[in-house]
Amino acid sequence: MDVQIRRDRRRNWIFCIVVGLLCIALGLLPTGYPERMPANSTRERVRVLSVNDDFLAPLGIVYSGVQALRVRILSGEWAGHELDASNALNADLEKDKLFAVGDEGLAIIHADEDGPTQATLVDHYRLGSEGLLFGLFGLLLILFGGVAGAGALVSLVASVMIVWKLLIPALLDGRSPVPVALGVVLLLTALIMFLVAGFTRKALCALTGSLLGTFVTCLLAAAFGALLRLDGTNLPYVVPLLSQSAMQLDVSQIFLAMVFIANSGSLMDLAMDVSASCQEVIAHHPGISRRALIRSGFAVGRSVIGTMTTTLMLAYSGSYLSMLMYFMGQGTPVVDILNYKFVACEVLTTLVGSFGLVTVAPFTALMAGVMMRRGEAEAAPRPESA
Repeated sequence: MDVQIRRDRRRNWIFCIVVGLLCIALGLLPTGYPERMPANSTRERVRVLSVNDDFLAPLGIVYSGVQALRVRILSGEWAGHELDASNALNADLEKDKLFAVGDEGLAIIHADEDGPTQATLVDHYRLGSEGLLFGLFGLLLILFGGVAGAGALVSLVASVMIVWKLLIPALLDGRSPVPVALGVVLLLTALIMFLVAGFTRKALCALTGSLLGTFVTCLLAAAFGALLRLDGTNLPYVVPLLSQSAMQLDVSQIFLAMVFIANSGSLMDLAMDVSASCQEVIAHHPGISRRALIRSGFAVGRSVIGTMTTTLMLAYSGSYLSMLMYFMGQGTPVVDILNYKFVACEVLTTLVGSFGLVTVAPFTALMAGVMMRRGEAEAAPRPESA
């Protein structure tokens, strides 16, 4: 048994390394949509040395105008150079940013043959803190989970790479959003399950149950999206997206794809919970029958569904807490709120995802009964304990 465990662990580490190398290779591939940069310019990290707010005009709680800054370049070819910089504000609280002395920012450095001439601030520099947070998270995953934690970390990186390098370019190219998104979810689910659980029946059961739940979610999103007359036109950045694509993108299909992609993670979570629980039941009761194993999976699913459904609701309501505060403060009738298009979109996403959760638990339990008790329609009954 110990030899088999070591062999499985070695195989899982090899798979993690292979997927990690594939992620690096995928990261080096072009998307077909290169980053746009002004001529003779680079993006660098800068530190603010002085600030002049004389050119800002207050408009209530926002500002319009330009901050005049003096900055020192901290990275790249021109590190150590000091130059003037500007930060434009457009009375948009969501996107505007104010800089103070000592702040670090990301800036576009404009240069000529004599060196840097002017800088334009993009935003505060956050990559260092984000990298620290990700590093601590990865360290905790590996310390606690070992090979499973390493697999989870690699699966996270793989998910980011696949979405950024495959899904988004395919959608921008005008490919059919729903089939493309289903293919990406299938690929991600398989990678995540096998990275986390190895090449085991547990992973296969969780994969099958999760995908069945995803298909149910997709069908429900399509059916009720049409009934609720949701066409995706309320999506963030939809107007500039349609403009840059010359109105060639089908935003209604993109919206449907977003619904089941957003819920696929919770479906994977529940599927793995049920599958792992069934495996533990078999480990402690090897003689359990197929029917009893399925009942155990159902029991675990019933216990988890309630909290998972509430998790979805809290996740979406937490994202829109300020909006709900605004509606209540304005005295907006609840019947009006529930009929607003963007609210109906969130209702659809939450309820369709919850419906998928309810179905993925029995799907996974049934798959566990079939795969983990393969060839054992009814095992011998367990002896009664004395």
